[in-house]
Amino acid sequence: MYKVEFEFKTNKADPETLEKVYAKTDEIFEQEELTCSDKTPGRRVYQGKGQKQDYGRFWAAFFALKDMADISEYVKACFWYNGNQKENLLTGFLRN
Repeated sequence: MYKVEFEFKTNKADPETLEKVYAKTDEIFEQEELTCSDKTPGRRVYQGKGQKQDYGRFWAAFFALKDMADISEYVKACFWYNGNQKENLLTGFLRN
């Protein structure tokens, strides 16, 4: 199953700003019908539904997120899980 894990720079912004970042990130993934399975402060994990459309939904969310500099500047780590494979999207996609 596809999933993505975000860690945010909690020391870079005040709690109110971080809450806005979390809300906007949640909105982007929810628009693609992806579920947030972990809303720990400083962390978000989004999962698909196990459908073949999930792959495209994740990448649509990634492209939307990439264009949101006010969010991506707070991302500390972003890992994409494709089954057992794990890829760091910060070095491979979001910051390029």
